[in-house]
Amino acid sequence: MADIKRLKVAVLIKRFVPTGGAEKYAMEVTRRLALHHEVHVFAQEWSFEGEEKISFHRIPRYVGKPTWINQLLFSHHTCREVRNRFDIVHSHEKVTCFDLMTVHSPCFRSYLSQETRKGKKILSWLTAAFSPRKLGWLWLEKKQFAYHPERIFIAVSEWVQKDVQANYPLPEQSFCIAYPGADAYTKRDLPGGPDLKELRSKLSLAPDDPVFLFVGTEFKRKGLDALLQALALMGSSNARLLVAGGGGGKMGKYVELTRKLGLNEQVFYLGLVENVEALYALADALVLPTLSDPWAMAPVEAMLSGLPAAVSSAEYCGAAGFIKDNEALIIKDPTDPREIAKTLRKLTDAGLRAELSRKGRVLAAGLTWKKTTENTLSAYHEVLRRKGRAQSP
Repeated sequence: MADIKRLKVAVLIKRFVPTGGAEKYAMEVTRRLALHHEVHVFAQEWSFEGEEKISFHRIPRYVGKPTWINQLLFSHHTCREVRNRFDIVHSHEKVTCFDLMTVHSPCFRSYLSQETRKGKKILSWLTAAFSPRKLGWLWLEKKQFAYHPERIFIAVSEWVQKDVQANYPLPEQSFCIAYPGADAYTKRDLPGGPDLKELRSKLSLAPDDPVFLFVGTEFKRKGLDALLQALALMGSSNARLLVAGGGGGKMGKYVELTRKLGLNEQVFYLGLVENVEALYALADALVLPTLSDPWAMAPVEAMLSGLPAAVSSAEYCGAAGFIKDNEALIIKDPTDPREIAKTLRKLTDAGLRAELSRKGRVLAAGLTWKKTTENTLSAYHEVLRRKGRAQSP
């Protein structure tokens, strides 16, 4: 961090809050940037209690829905606010004015271009041609990923970079990788940690109940459907599943699915949880059969805490590409409840969990927010060099 003098940096993100993957990434990197640089956050809402000095600027939100209109307006207003006023404009959102963008999600265009059935693909594109929503997202994304020699895109995983390059002709030099970090405070052996007995009692968990944890707000995309079905197939009445996340407005649907599967006594919906580290300490294993995830922070944070993890393969989850030596169990097909049920049964083996805990903690310790921030600053340095404004210490 010492090779760049103090910079004036604009950070663009609609919600500067500690919950949510992209939001948490933005907050963790931004607060570390603020230790050495002048940082201004342009957002529609924020919730920040850190000691770092950060200036906040409110971007109006005229409409909440449709989201694509709000996104276009956010892009328009931030462009007016930041143009020619900052050394670096760093966006975590789909916008048109920026120097550097962290890409947290797959392209909108992927949902159209990746369809393999010819008839379905033609229909998808025809539908898009008459949909203001789809045309709006496609237009904004095309402007965002237009090649500019001075711009850099930070992908949160190789999975994300490959997805972007499959849809837009950007060269390798337009990209760098900055994996999300993991918080050291989630380690369950820290003194003053949560009272596990009290938490288990509060949730009516017996000492020998196997407790699985699912963390994710978008239940469908994160694979909760198949996980619930797998729990029913597992055939263990004392197995418990803790579900942390808001459900993306679909909580009622999943509560009903739980009832239909006869799992009312086994599944606990906890809603949005800010101190998720307490759940990492409480559970026996984290299971995330995600269907589409550029990275997925929860498995890495869980592994750092010493909690064994099971996660979808690299085809579905960017973080799985980081797992090289059986540091976690890999779910090859997260749409198959039978495979997930087998994974749950494996995780009832205390010996296997101990091995996964040891290996996973070592692997995850190499991912820190400090390293993420250092990679981000290296990208800043490269942007300044390309602009002919490279700084010496």
